[in-house]
Amino acid sequence: MMFWRNEHIESRAEERLSQLAKSLGRRVTPPVPADHFIEHVLGLDFLWDEIEERAGEMILGAINTRDRQIVMNDSHAELFHQNKGLERFTKLHEAGHWDLLTDHASVDHPRLLGDDESGLVAFRHSRAGLLHVLKALCSSNEGVQYICDLNSRADDPDEKRVVNRYAGAVLIPRQLLRDDVDRRRPQAWPDVYRLAERYDVTATAMKVRLNQLGLVYIDERGTFHRSKAEAEGQQVLFG
Repeated sequence: MMFWRNEHIESRAEERLSQLAKSLGRRVTPPVPADHFIEHVLGLDFLWDEIEERAGEMILGAINTRDRQIVMNDSHAELFHQNKGLERFTKLHEAGHWDLLTDHASVDHPRLLGDDESGLVAFRHSRAGLLHVLKALCSSNEGVQYICDLNSRADDPDEKRVVNRYAGAVLIPRQLLRDDVDRRRPQAWPDVYRLAERYDVTATAMKVRLNQLGLVYIDERGTFHRSKAEAEGQQVLFG
């Protein structure tokens, strides 16, 4: 798998968002039209279908590379309904799989990252045919939290981090978020929920995006700080 640094992922997302603006004939504003982005910028279709899940697995979406489709697991339709922003994030997560990790020159062959399950990709079935699922998504004891937990660690060649970062960068463009924070810096959770509503994402995704961009730091206890360094010094932003 290609090594994608955070800045490279952000740049790719911004390149795609520029293409989205041209397709829309206007500048991109929140919430980013995820379906239009996927269909008109990436050239993918959508399909709702039941996806094979093995014991201990929770698969919300997958890629049918042969037909250039994002397949959403109809078995979890109620979960998507109950968790605002989860469907959009799942779609962009799978879009990141396609845009960053798929060898488009060989999509007609089931050899994305290996023909068996010894690599990064597992294969599952639906009526749509053979689907590619990132192994990092195949098992989850916490379901929604697992896919919404965008990893904000330093660069590493982990596929889940790559596609989650991509999803966050497209759904919550960094310059748009910076502009919003400049106008009103989040001081408490109601501010995070306000921003999440504006961008139509989960509060978890917004929290991690704020942390990723260093706009504010919210520690594991939910306390707000000006920065991670300040948090480590136990100084509270608003107390």
